[in-house]
Amino acid sequence: MSDTMSRRPKRQNAEQRKSGTGATSAKRKPPQRKRSNAVQVKPPPPSTSRGKATRSRLKSALAKLLESHSYHAIRLEDITSKADVRVSLFYHYFQSKTDITHEVLTDLLKRFRDEVATRSRDNDPLTAIHHANQRMVALYRANPGAMRCLLEVDQADAPFVQMWRELTLEWNQRIAANIRRQAPHAFRTDTEYLSLAYALAGMVDSFLYEYFVVGNPALLQAHPEEEDVARFLTVLWYRMLYLNNPSDTFLKGLAGFKAISRIGR
Repeated sequence: MSDTMSRRPKRQNAEQRKSGTGATSAKRKPPQRKRSNAVQVKPPPPSTSRGKATRSRLKSALAKLLESHSYHAIRLEDITSKADVRVSLFYHYFQSKTDITHEVLTDLLKRFRDEVATRSRDNDPLTAIHHANQRMVALYRANPGAMRCLLEVDQADAPFVQMWRELTLEWNQRIAANIRRQAPHAFRTDTEYLSLAYALAGMVDSFLYEYFVVGNPALLQAHPEEEDVARFLTVLWYRMLYLNNPSDTFLKGLAGFKAISRIGR
């Protein structure tokens, strides 16, 4: 009996189990160290040409992925794979997926601001409106995925919506100032002019989102070319603002607006 008992494994007492000093404690893996600085500190810009090229490839890869995937569906592995960069190198260039996306969208909006700024201030109202709509159409056409990312409305899932709101405010303030210069006594306050600008620009934003981001087949069929879209929106804007149609030369295939005008007379 004593031989049998001597061959049985010894049981851990309560104190051993509590302190983890029994035989099984040797099999436990040490706790893994958490990455301490991967997403806490933004890396400085690279100083070498190779580093700059790698950083640029990562941004280009994300921009391409946004055209076919939602922001929340994109993983770091997707970005690095498309850029042909090791995942471990990502944090040498960016703080996080939010960080790189913020840079891509900032670059996009800066290019848009620069393009809009090229317009001559001496243009007549119709030309100015059409130029603005052409730039907006080009922005949506070339970047539907980025625009979807910017225009997400759920605050919990929309880390970049503030960027779009800032641009929208800046854009609408420009519109309001132009309208006030043309009709200085139309409204009493700046906020009234600004509200008109928001209404006009909001119409354009909603239409372009439906056309380029959603891909509404009815709109695509009605206005198959980029210039068709810009001209259509310009006529709407002009009619809403001046209560009149633009010239027949500008209307071209949109002469149906003339028939609509006769209804209210």
